Amino acid sequence: MALYFEESLGIPISVVGIIFTLLSVGSIFFSLVGGGLADYIGRRNTLILGAAISFLLFSSLSFIIQDRSLVVPVVILFILTSIGGAFVFPSASALVSDVTDEKERVNGFVVYRILSNLGWAVGPLTGSLIIVYGIHWIFILVSACSIMQGIIVAIFIRGRNRPAGSQITKEKRKFGMMAFDRLLLLFSFGTFFLTMVASQFSVTLPLYAGIFMNIPSSSIGYIYAVNGALVVIGQYPITNALKRFSDMVPMVLGTVFYSLGYLSVAFAGNLYGLMVSMAIITVGENMTSPVMNSVVSKIAPEDKVARFMGFLGMINSTGRALGPSIGAFLISAFLKDGVFVWLTVDVFGAMAVMIFLIFSGYSSRHGKQNQKGGPAGL
Repeated sequence: MALYFEESLGIPISVVGIIFTLLSVGSIFFSLVGGGLADYIGRRNTLILGAAISFLLFSSLSFIIQDRSLVVPVVILFILTSIGGAFVFPSASALVSDVTDEKERVNGFVVYRILSNLGWAVGPLTGSLIIVYGIHWIFILVSACSIMQGIIVAIFIRGRNRPAGSQITKEKRKFGMMAFDRLLLLFSFGTFFLTMVASQFSVTLPLYAGIFMNIPSSSIGYIYAVNGALVVIGQYPITNALKRFSDMVPMVLGTVFYSLGYLSVAFAGNLYGLMVSMAIITVGENMTSPVMNSVVSKIAPEDKVARFMGFLGMINSTGRALGPSIGAFLISAFLKDGVFVWLTVDVFGAMAVMIFLIFSGYSSRHGKQNQKGGPAGL
């Protein structure tokens, strides 16, 4: 989409960055709403609602995007597509937390990520194949997938909203969007800077590949297919190798791999070099993504799990909002100096590492207790 906006619709690079910033801004607010709804009306209902919203928005986009004169409506609908995901992801993460205990929680999120990233592997490859028939076919595909998602949730999720033995009754539940905790706030700040690095994935990287390296749009999907495939193949081995360590070890190591992977983009001479860079980036993603949700689930009281997930989603969406704008600015201003562009991005990675180390020490000293009265295991 970043390349489509720039090449086909003639939108300047700096404005493309702003579009993706606004996409993430939508996620900031609606992540809180989605988390609050998941705690109040249940994971199942919120997941179905998110799927329905996604179907309506993406199907509408598939129609109007065929008219290239409708630039503003296309941009507006594209920004609004953030709503569906903002409803789905806090609910899905909370559901994984509901059905796992603390010892198995990371493995639960591993399973969730592997199946999600199977879609990440298939999706870009499918997009590369069908975009030759028109970009609207991609949004028709996404609409169909949203319907399938809603049907699967409706059939197989039975509305279980609390872990077994929960003391939180329906009468005691109250709707709320905000949740505050000092450990949650500190950890979320670290993930904010990590997301500033990771968010270069969707805008800065394809723009750099297409404009600076002249990689054709039809080949960009292969770079992202590497990401999805390596999550499916490598998630379990990496998680098993690091499970003997505390949760913050993979968070710190993963941030380092993220930073090295993006820096290596400056030295990638062709498509294959970019695929190698994506492999390094994916190692960082495999280390951090399942652990991130596990840490938050351990901090959260059982009646606020989805709200805590929503708060994390809000903070990370803020990082995704700022990251593309900063990356697009760096490319437009310093396109000929790729090393400077990616070293500047890596400054955020260094800040994330520092905050994660502070969080690790703080949580160890204060012995944060979870809702059941045991140590949080951070």
